[in-house]
Amino acid sequence: MFSKILIKLIDEAIVPAILLLTVRLVSVILISQYLEIPYSISNSGFVFNSPEDYLKINSYSLIAMLAALVLGLGITLVKSLFLHDSHITPKLTAKVFSLKMSSFIQNSFEIYSQGAIWVSYLYLLLLVAGIMAIFSLVYSWVFYVNLAVGIIASVLFIVDVEKEIDISKLEGSDFDYYEDAQEDFILEFGDDYV
Repeated sequence: MFSKILIKLIDEAIVPAILLLTVRLVSVILISQYLEIPYSISNSGFVFNSPEDYLKINSYSLIAMLAALVLGLGITLVKSLFLHDSHITPKLTAKVFSLKMSSFIQNSFEIYSQGAIWVSYLYLLLLVAGIMAIFSLVYSWVFYVNLAVGIIASVLFIVDVEKEIDISKLEGSDFDYYEDAQEDFILEFGDDYV
């Protein structure tokens, strides 16, 4: 039997994989048309007239994939840093519930499994961009942009994990996370709820 974690990771990996594959294919076509670079499609894939055209299309296509990864990572990081159920502020919780978006508040298992998938794809793209840069199949700056994004994303996730560890250490004590809140909050759900 598969463990719950493995099943969750496989489930979380499907949508990003499809998104990245789609972005790669669509970006090759759109960038080729935008730059007016002729191409053909054969059994071996996209065929370009010159190595310079291939270099340009391949580089910008990897940047498009990185942009898609940054979008997915950004959403996961926002949830991790601000909407994590263990350290979301009461004021933000009230705001999220009043906007009827309570599903955005997630627990550690959900957030970290999503984050692990997006970061894994980011590292895979970094590895591929590095190998392609070594063989001059992409511009070298594409690798450095991937590297910078990878470092920033890793640091932000580490900050959240450290925050989570600090909170879990305090759970055994008489610590009350919500004790600092000086304001009273009233949740109004309107007439829809009876």
